Amino acid sequence: MQEFSYELTEQQFVDFNLYHAKHSEAVKRSLTIQRFVIPVIYLMMPFVMAPIFDWSVWGLMVPFILFAALWIIFFPPYFHWNIKRMSRKMVNEGKNEGLLGTHELFIDSQGIREVTKNGETHVRWSGIEKYGEDADNVYLYNSAMSALIVPKKAVPELESLRKLLAEKVSASVGN
Repeated sequence: MQEFSYELTEQQFVDFNLYHAKHSEAVKRSLTIQRFVIPVIYLMMPFVMAPIFDWSVWGLMVPFILFAALWIIFFPPYFHWNIKRMSRKMVNEGKNEGLLGTHELFIDSQGIREVTKNGETHVRWSGIEKYGEDADNVYLYNSAMSALIVPKKAVPELESLRKLLAEKVSASVGN
């Protein structure tokens, strides 16, 4: 059995949301659509605007091509910046005492027990859908969109935890 305590911060919540966005097929698909469909629409605009204003299609194409190229290049960083911004806004909307603050985790062969200021949660291993990790945290997904966020620096036996996760959880998210 592993047991440890840690403080969950706003930054770790933001890190999870970024991690999820980078690994979620639905979010990646949305990013791709937004990244390429909008420039295609802008590239059609000269063909619509030229007859209306009696301008040259090719004269209008230059700025629209430039805008489309800039959109394709700069939209992904903007998209991820916006996820950070929205995550911070969401976490600051309410009390979030059960999300942020002190967490105690008890991990054994049966599952995970998490204790916070607001209560206690038991999750069997069958309730952990998948797991993943980034440079600083391990994410234990208990649904398609939420996870227990565990800072790596708080885990005394990280390799032991990784082995247990590989054994008990059927899927891992790409790292």
